[in-house]
Amino acid sequence: MLTVKNINKTFGTLKVLKNVSLNINKGEVASIIGPSGSGKTTLLRCINFLETADSGSLNFDGEEFDLSKMAKKDILRLRKKTGFVFQNYNLFRNKTALGNVMEGLVIGRKIPKKQAEIIAREALAKVGLADKADAYPHQLSGGQQQRVAIARALAPKPEIIYFDEPTSALDPELIGEVLAVIKKLAEEGLTMIVVTHEMNFAREVSSKVVFMENGVIVEEGTPQQIFENPANERTKEFIGKR
Repeated sequence: MLTVKNINKTFGTLKVLKNVSLNINKGEVASIIGPSGSGKTTLLRCINFLETADSGSLNFDGEEFDLSKMAKKDILRLRKKTGFVFQNYNLFRNKTALGNVMEGLVIGRKIPKKQAEIIAREALAKVGLADKADAYPHQLSGGQQQRVAIARALAPKPEIIYFDEPTSALDPELIGEVLAVIKKLAEEGLTMIVVTHEMNFAREVSSKVVFMENGVIVEEGTPQQIFENPANERTKEFIGKR
């Protein structure tokens, strides 16, 4: 479904991604783990065009693209097939939960408001927030705000959703409710790439685990391979500290 080849990205003199390649199959849940600064988030942002890669290619649904020379129309077209969930929710503070989910449908997709409302309410129900449709972000816990963000990403029915450390801004007691929603989506067969520090989640929910460090993919495999029998000493050392 998604293949990226030889992605390179440099910020100033710092080379953050070094010839990174990755394959994601339909229905797969790929967790990307690794120490802070290893390039995990930058990889995700390059794949979704929030950063422009210096070089590399992307193949999505059989179409090939040069990541360093993406046309605006192609970016917009591909983004319509994807969803993105940020670390810090990025909700509109002046809109209700329902309004936040509807916004992209009405403005970005040109869906009539009545139809957008139906879709948005279904998405909120899917993340367990049907009763919070009229609540504003300041009236919601961090976990609830992140679930609204997930509903917003789900509403357009994307082919794949990217999660950038979706629990990193949450208090420990709120992490479980967000991971439970993502786990439910995985069970429904949604294709996802999840950058995460939650090792139990990566072990239990992923079909593939990718370990990154210093801008390269050190090792990838099934959760069983990575957590129980890693081939690389650095992977073993990282897992052992968790």
